[in-house]
Amino acid sequence: MKKKYLSSYFIILMLFCQVLVLPVVAISEEKLDLIETRCDAIKDDLKKIQREDAKVRVHLGGKYDAILNRFIMPLNVKLVEKNLSNADFVENQNNFVDAKTAFSSDYISYQQQLEELVAMDCKKEPEEFYEKLVKVRQKRKTMDQDTMLLRNLMSKNVRLVTKLKEKI
Repeated sequence: MKKKYLSSYFIILMLFCQVLVLPVVAISEEKLDLIETRCDAIKDDLKKIQREDAKVRVHLGGKYDAILNRFIMPLNVKLVEKNLSNADFVENQNNFVDAKTAFSSDYISYQQQLEELVAMDCKKEPEEFYEKLVKVRQKRKTMDQDTMLLRNLMSKNVRLVTKLKEKI
């Protein structure tokens, strides 16, 4: 239940961020004026997103660690001990470790850029604020791709275990 709630929440936050961010075209004077006039509200929303994203990242990071350290790695060790190991399990474990590392690295980069964005004065520098907002949005999309890759690798591991179970 918690997993579905957090996944849903993360998707809602992604959609909210997309609504906040304007398209990647030259910004019009009207849009610049909107950024200047709604600056405080935009920054408040970004701070909320920042806090919620931090919670989600901590939760997901903990889950990814648990899956790796309590399931994937111990299973591979047992398979080696029983001479049942196969390259697909090892490859999936290595891919999971790499994806988890990328997730952590990408999150740090995203969080730093989001902090810079929140610190900007969108009333005085609306164009720069907008450009930074577009970059932060791209970083957030990268985070979403990282989580999707990790989910796919978890699903692949389950499929590998199911195939192994059928063989035994």
